[in-house]
Amino acid sequence: MFKIDMDDVKEFRSAIGALGNLIDEGTFSIKKEGIALHALDPSQIAMVIFNMPAGAFTSFQVDGAQNVGLNLSNLNKLLARGSGSKMSLFDEENRVVLEFTGSSSRKSFKVPTIDVGSSVEREPKVEHDANVIINAGVLKETVRDIALVSSHITLEVRGDKLKVSASGDNAEAVVEYEKGDEGPISSMDVNSTAKATFPVQYLEDMVKGSEDASQIEIGLKTNAPVKLKYSVGNAKFLYYLAPRIDLE
Repeated sequence: MFKIDMDDVKEFRSAIGALGNLIDEGTFSIKKEGIALHALDPSQIAMVIFNMPAGAFTSFQVDGAQNVGLNLSNLNKLLARGSGSKMSLFDEENRVVLEFTGSSSRKSFKVPTIDVGSSVEREPKVEHDANVIINAGVLKETVRDIALVSSHITLEVRGDKLKVSASGDNAEAVVEYEKGDEGPISSMDVNSTAKATFPVQYLEDMVKGSEDASQIEIGLKTNAPVKLKYSVGNAKFLYYLAPRIDLE
């Protein structure tokens, strides 16, 4: 059994919304440390690892550890109905109950749990050659720019520059950022040049849930999975996306 209380549902809803940008359903691991999820997207080229500590909630009670499978789209729609209310989340037989309490009202929704499956690949063991921390809002706008030109996006770190580019049938796009006090890049650790190409829609889905004023850490290695890491309030997200490798 578990029961989780929160005075403001906004942060939790933002976290679930960020997950729902990439996956349709997932199995949450609920234990005394908090809530976690580790899942692959349906195509199995992208991975998300999510954690939200128990301290992020007003009250967090759980007996042992539980795995709860839920449809994220349905869950997010219901969370939207609790704006401005306190919420309790608890289990009841094969369902999860969302109970919203206002100053003079109470409403509840019961969501059936689903069997998502427990087999998940391990986190990729990649030693990235370049790590860049960039403003999330700037990165999101850059990915949107590239999406106008091509279905794939190339990330390249060389020296003190991050180059984002794409080439389509009718246009090309190149965006470059250099590390500097006034620019969007706050940190850059480069051991060697790194370059790889990825599906732009997946990258867009991964960064969409970040807050514009926050920062995203990018880990890049030539022709290896890219790592994206950021936080939404107390919730932490870690994404991996497999590259496209052109065989010549």
